[in-house]
Amino acid sequence: MIHPRITLVTADYIATERGISVEAVHEMVDGLGDNAESFTWVFNIAPAMNIKRELRFWAKEVINPAQASGLSLEAVLKAIIPRREAVPGQFVGLCNWEVRELLRVSRRTLIELREELKAVPHNGGIYVPRQALEDFFRRRWVFASVPKQISLPMGTR
Repeated sequence: MIHPRITLVTADYIATERGISVEAVHEMVDGLGDNAESFTWVFNIAPAMNIKRELRFWAKEVINPAQASGLSLEAVLKAIIPRREAVPGQFVGLCNWEVRELLRVSRRTLIELREELKAVPHNGGIYVPRQALEDFFRRRWVFASVPKQISLPMGTR
């Protein structure tokens, strides 16, 4: 069971939940596995210099694939990244600890990602602008570089 506040889950979680190896989860993402199940909303959040993939899966798709099918990347990003604009004086983005929680990464990994995330100091803390997070997820979406002739579920492009 995934707690409702958790937005992204790791390949380890998928492996444990399904009773398969992490390698089998990676094969599902790569389309190589014998398992018919696959995931569309997968993001590789590994620091650019790191060769090993650090996959994060959208929890909503893991829990209820039908609910997540047919959505566009923009709709998924809107669901993944919390909105803060409605609060007057609120920074439009997430503070450091919220980004760590969202991405499910260590402090060290977040430090390695800060430049790419365009983190900025604000009111004594470090924040990541919403637009920078959206751009990060667009770049890090596993299927972002899939040629258009390969069919992805309806609405994902």
